[in-house]
Amino acid sequence: MKKFLLAAAAALASLSAPQAASASTIVNAGFEAGPVGLGAPTGWFTLNPLRVATVSSFGGYTAQEGSQFAVIAAGIQGIPTLLTQLFSMTQGETISFMVAFATTESNFNDFGGLGIFDFSNLSGTTLFSQSVSSVGAGTAGPWTKVSFTAPTSGFYSINANVQNVGNSRNPSYLLLDAPGVPEPGTWMLMLLGIGAVGFSMRRRRNLRVNFA
Repeated sequence: MKKFLLAAAAALASLSAPQAASASTIVNAGFEAGPVGLGAPTGWFTLNPLRVATVSSFGGYTAQEGSQFAVIAAGIQGIPTLLTQLFSMTQGETISFMVAFATTESNFNDFGGLGIFDFSNLSGTTLFSQSVSSVGAGTAGPWTKVSFTAPTSGFYSINANVQNVGNSRNPSYLLLDAPGVPEPGTWMLMLLGIGAVGFSMRRRRNLRVNFA
């Protein structure tokens, strides 16, 4: 019983502190460090600071982790708006993001995406890609969780972009945030579940069968 509870506590601790266990050097993944408003978020880089913003809400969207997220707006036709960051990862480490594509366009196939570039292997991985044709004209697509596991230790970049294909009168947007973590009430339910399993195992060991 004691070993079971120790194992359960260790598992719970590993779940409750995913950031502490991570060796990734990515900065401000959930955009909580701001700054709020227009401009590149802390730790990130963009060539279009007037088309990137850290916000607490946007249209019908709300933050998936903490209270803020990034919105990247498409700009001049054919020129993508890019938000990027260079960071390091250890082999086997996994990072996750929440991403969404929203558009007011109906005549042109604007698109947005999120990808990782591996500088060790000089290769890219597309984590998310959507367009007007895939979500529908004038549609706000749902938040989608994406993840990436590093094949090797080294430097990587995360690249979020959105682009107008036709004109910029009906812009499109890419939204980016870190994945949410369970609320305190969820942790309490998990603890109660672990306790119930432990109690059940203890009772099972104490059962005696009596024959008449």
